[in-house]
Amino acid sequence: MASKTVKPGKTETVAQQELRERVDLPLVPGPGDYDAERDLILPKAHAEAEEKVPMGVIPNSPQAKAEHKEFLVYTSFKNLGTLAAIAWIITQPTGAVEWSAFAFFYVTTMLGHNMAHHRYFGHGAFKTSTPMRYALAILAQSCGIGSALTWVANHRRHHALTDRPGDLHSPFFDGMGKPLQGRKGFAHAQLGWAFDDCSTDMAIYGKGLQDDKVLVWAHKTRWVWFWMSGIVLPAAWGYGFGGTWQHALGTVLIAGCMRMVVTLHIISMLNSVCHLKGYRRYDSPGKDRNNVIVALLDMGEGWHNNHHAHPRSANNSAVWWEIDMTYWVIRGLEMVGLVWDVKRMPKGDGAGAPRLF
Repeated sequence: MASKTVKPGKTETVAQQELRERVDLPLVPGPGDYDAERDLILPKAHAEAEEKVPMGVIPNSPQAKAEHKEFLVYTSFKNLGTLAAIAWIITQPTGAVEWSAFAFFYVTTMLGHNMAHHRYFGHGAFKTSTPMRYALAILAQSCGIGSALTWVANHRRHHALTDRPGDLHSPFFDGMGKPLQGRKGFAHAQLGWAFDDCSTDMAIYGKGLQDDKVLVWAHKTRWVWFWMSGIVLPAAWGYGFGGTWQHALGTVLIAGCMRMVVTLHIISMLNSVCHLKGYRRYDSPGKDRNNVIVALLDMGEGWHNNHHAHPRSANNSAVWWEIDMTYWVIRGLEMVGLVWDVKRMPKGDGAGAPRLF
């Protein structure tokens, strides 16, 4: 089925507008910004999503095999280090040095995912300067969850096909569109999707990303920031505040490896828990839900149903008690002039009362 594009200035049909707003593809603000013509690749994606190989999915691709090797390095470092951290905590004295580092790097990791990866590079929820774009790129790569460039393309695919065949980390389908349920679905959404034998077609979901100099730079230097976040900075913190090699090693294990494992699983709950458990305010196309516990742990991303209803919004909270600490940071940066044109969830947008269905 050929996709019909709409030139800028022409009127979109209701269906085209709905698809464009759902997928939210004017992402990554900056040079070479995106337009309506690019957005409208999605009617084709939706129309062909029920095929054996969903639109935008490449089975048995070299890219998937390369990503498997990369994820294996991440997994080995984090998990083996976490086992060593548990042994260290049991056998060695730990205190303010190690645990203050854990808290600090926990917060920076969450902000790297929420504010940088997701709300800025993923959805263009605000604008900023070129130096700040590089700073956000470093923050994003320091999360230790892979290339920011690839992450954004994968996220576009998730929004295009939420909880449908082709959604790469839904608890209801695997990457090839095979139905899942129960524990298998949960495990796939939590982390199993990363080792699927398929990858996201960058020709479809990566349009514009490879022309973004900041994202390309972040992709090329991603290993530098991974090891800085996992080893170098925690070691410097431990030795700088503790003054001994024991403090340095303990901080690497606790605030480096173990922190990366904890934050990875909390971030991954957005794909698993927040599509299975919680309440819904909006009738979004997927099965996304708001989950209070996840939202508190991940500094505001857990208001996931709100996000899918308003994907370009810098704030995820629809009411005052839905605490969104990431937005507080964005608001602070806006107040001092480091970011601007901050998009917010419209007031009185018809959000319904919380419901468990």
